[in-house]
Amino acid sequence: MKTVVPKIQMKKCACAVLAGGMLISSMSVPSLAQANNTVPQVNTENQSKTVGNTLTNMETTLADKYVSYNEETKSFELSPSIGIVMPVDRVKLVESYVEETNKQLRLAENNVDEEAYAVTPSGDVSSVSNGSKIMLYKAGVTRVDYHWNYCRIKISAGALKFAVSGGIALSGVYAPAKIVRAACAIAGLSVSSIKFKNGVWFDYNYLIGVLTGNAGKQ
Repeated sequence: MKTVVPKIQMKKCACAVLAGGMLISSMSVPSLAQANNTVPQVNTENQSKTVGNTLTNMETTLADKYVSYNEETKSFELSPSIGIVMPVDRVKLVESYVEETNKQLRLAENNVDEEAYAVTPSGDVSSVSNGSKIMLYKAGVTRVDYHWNYCRIKISAGALKFAVSGGIALSGVYAPAKIVRAACAIAGLSVSSIKFKNGVWFDYNYLIGVLTGNAGKQ
């Protein structure tokens, strides 16, 4: 008599890794992909959408060589020659990142109340908004630094109290409270503090709504 052994289905898990860190959470944003709102659990269906809109570390490093910043137009530019080294579908993804970031730069340009900067792949920093004061290394600032495929958000100690409970909007980018709290956890800051002694900085891929593993105290 044959013994029937039931087959066990194994489901493959797709994990997205962003340039500069691991995927922490997914968040719905008004541009590009819609992602899951739960931290740290990731919905499989929404996760696949996130993966489809994510560049690998290798692709990002490669694209860095073909992205530049034009100070006259205050926008990032992608060299057409990238098509020689990258497949068409991935080039289109890079283009979509650059286009979305340039939209954010245009929103930030005439904002006199907030500081916004553009950072090239080589590390050069240019002011974007009219409110930018070029105080690039001052501790405890509240500002956003745009890279072509993500932004670095800096929140001062004074503003952090409100950001951990209600999120923060800076120069067209909104980081929800859960993202801010996750960044504080990475940086070693307690979100239950009545008064913060330090500010926080973190890298946020607002294009697909995820926090990378890069964060620290100001």
